[in-house]
Amino acid sequence: MNPEVAAQQWNLDGVIERVSKGRINSTFLVGGTHILQRINGDVFPNPRALLRNAEKIATVADELVVRPVTSKHEEPYWIDQGGGVWRVYPYVPSRNFDVLPHSLLNPAGKIFGDLLSRLRTLNVELETSIPGFHDIQTYLGHLDSVRAQGDADRELEYVDFRRERLVISEGNPQVIHGDCKVNNVLFDPSTSRAIKVVDLDTLMFGSASWDFGDLLRSISAGREELTKDAHFSAARVEPVVRGFLSAYGPVTDVEEYAAAPAHMSFMLGTRFLTDHFNGDRYFAVIRRGENLDRARAQFALTEQFDESEEQLCEVIGQVMG
Repeated sequence: MNPEVAAQQWNLDGVIERVSKGRINSTFLVGGTHILQRINGDVFPNPRALLRNAEKIATVADELVVRPVTSKHEEPYWIDQGGGVWRVYPYVPSRNFDVLPHSLLNPAGKIFGDLLSRLRTLNVELETSIPGFHDIQTYLGHLDSVRAQGDADRELEYVDFRRERLVISEGNPQVIHGDCKVNNVLFDPSTSRAIKVVDLDTLMFGSASWDFGDLLRSISAGREELTKDAHFSAARVEPVVRGFLSAYGPVTDVEEYAAAPAHMSFMLGTRFLTDHFNGDRYFAVIRRGENLDRARAQFALTEQFDESEEQLCEVIGQVMG
């Protein structure tokens, strides 16, 4: 992997700095003006499909997203000698958070609600970015194939218990973002305005409740590495719900939306646990056991969301009036 050679394909000059955020792709800041990224081909079997999908939603998403820069070869990507696919985006001066301050909760909900409202008008065909993505039965099957007794027996017992109360979405599918985490929102450098939604690699058809649930999971999860950081707070959830629904509009399946944060937390916890058994091949770690800690955090959050489902129904109902 040579970011210097890749940068030359866009005629970019300047110091190249690795950006540490992100567990999947390799990302660099070039000259303080552009973001250079190598797509992880192990995670995304067809990297160019990600760019084609993003282009299909670009017109309706408009100013809410950042479009890639065309290379000197007149393509929005470049393929290196090893088959790695690279892309470049203009750098957007902004603020970005793993844990949102309270004043930014409403704007985060609003920009995701706005994006999803625009995406539901689309009638397009999207290519699969990750086979089985957001399919809880697929993830449970992967876990069953690698599970082993040892340091995660308690977590496996919880998975076997929780899998019996899965809620399958029956809502009308639409194009969704697929990864509604708070750190995929860029905020204005000096105001509370959310200006961009980034990371469009998991665009797919699904229930908007999944994005809604993942957003509530994300604002409740802390940094996801430490169990003590994960907790449900009605005071943090309410402004997100209010912002989201103000842009997306009212929902009729309130119970499904209220159940979605627990569902998404459980699904992510299952993925973390599977990766722990699999030798940490998917989610990058600094130390062994980090993905197990992440799984524990998400399962703790799942329990809290399950216990708060009725309260979430009330919050959604009150926001809609």
